[in-house]
Amino acid sequence: MQLPAPFITLLSSIILAVSSVDARPLKAPRDSGMLTLPMRRIQRDNHIHVELRHQQHINRAERLVARAAGLPGPSDAVLRANLERRASFLTPEAKRGKRFNIPSPELLPRPGLEGTVSNVASQNDVKPNSSGSTSKQSSLAKQSSQIDIDGADTTYVADVLIGTPPRSFAIILDSGSGDFWVQSDDCTSEDGGGCGNHTFLGSDSSSSFVNTKTPWDITYGSGAASGDIVTDTVVFAGMQLKNYTFGIANSISESFSGDTVADGLMGLGKASLSNQNTPTPVQALADAGLINTAITSYRLPRLVDDTNNGEVTFGGLDDSKFDSSTLVTIKTAPNTGFWIIDLGGVSVNGVDVPIAGNNSLMDTGTTLLVVPADDAAAIHAQIPGAKLTNGHYTVPCDTTASVALTFGGKAFTIDPKDLVFAGNGRTSGDCTSGIGAFSDANNNQWLVGDSFLKSVYFSTNADDDTVTLAKAI
Repeated sequence: MQLPAPFITLLSSIILAVSSVDARPLKAPRDSGMLTLPMRRIQRDNHIHVELRHQQHINRAERLVARAAGLPGPSDAVLRANLERRASFLTPEAKRGKRFNIPSPELLPRPGLEGTVSNVASQNDVKPNSSGSTSKQSSLAKQSSQIDIDGADTTYVADVLIGTPPRSFAIILDSGSGDFWVQSDDCTSEDGGGCGNHTFLGSDSSSSFVNTKTPWDITYGSGAASGDIVTDTVVFAGMQLKNYTFGIANSISESFSGDTVADGLMGLGKASLSNQNTPTPVQALADAGLINTAITSYRLPRLVDDTNNGEVTFGGLDDSKFDSSTLVTIKTAPNTGFWIIDLGGVSVNGVDVPIAGNNSLMDTGTTLLVVPADDAAAIHAQIPGAKLTNGHYTVPCDTTASVALTFGGKAFTIDPKDLVFAGNGRTSGDCTSGIGAFSDANNNQWLVGDSFLKSVYFSTNADDDTVTLAKAI
């Protein structure tokens, strides 16, 4: 008997729906087209004053560069004093406002305690912007996962499938650490409470989960986590790793438990940064033959552009996202797990700026460009309208200054929109600068975060210990 065409169509749809929830999703062949994960744009209702959020990012940078240098770094008391000093300059109106809080001394926006999620849109939901137009979607390269904006470009997350049956976890992407972990079914916050509204992992939720009972712990510039090393099935952008070894967090700091978005963190630094002594995800993918090279490439989205074009690509570079004529590859500093490269120079509006620092730690997990105090002064002295106010710099909210960093003999210009920190669309007056200054006068390290990285295509190669940069398009 020949079945009616509508029934065949319905039957095909049912079969497709069943196959899409298979507990063992496999990587599609490389010539099958784009491999993508759903993107969610997350809007936050920030309850921390912009000046304090800016100081939190600098606090976090202080700790990260100390770690990279093998030093203990500033204490919580010192970081809190930085925040309190910054708060002392706020106007009485700001202090009375609902947006004023003295937060934790850590950098809470990474992983992101800036407020509650007020709106979540699926990949197919296009949000109208302030002008009434809709946000644009863009295609992804093979073996790519789309990156989520967390707050006002403060952190980036991607969705990863873990367990059997597979469930989606929102994971922070961090090129400045080396461990992959998610929160466990037994997770508790350091204050003794719960770990918030998150997706958790354990034997009750995954039949392929195995706990080795081997302990691990890590302390970041912005929080801490500890737990057990486990194995389970993990799917990165359609590529499946069975029995992958990573961590679950049974205890997390308040900066993680208070986060309303991220369920864990993916460290994409060099293998030597791993406290778990396990391969990073990109290394594991390469070892399994799922990608050719242990390359991780980033195209970071910018909230004010109203585009969902962020992506992380494993195994190569997406040549549709950069100007190939600007491509440079630089060898990283030896004997360090961080992506540190030589800074060749800095210019503002075509005028060279003398700088003391020449090492740049490239980190997707850092929001600002944070530089030695003397270098910050020299740069802002060349930006028309920039001011030093109460110990930090402001720039005109509508600045068109051209600040360029030279790497590998090529000058890469920061988009003027990224010279403004959390401008919220303001086109007049003064805004806090996206370039911060370290408080330690002896620190000559540059920490190159998203204020710069949003203007470039940024790629790291764990096999060759190199960083590749190109102008983003």
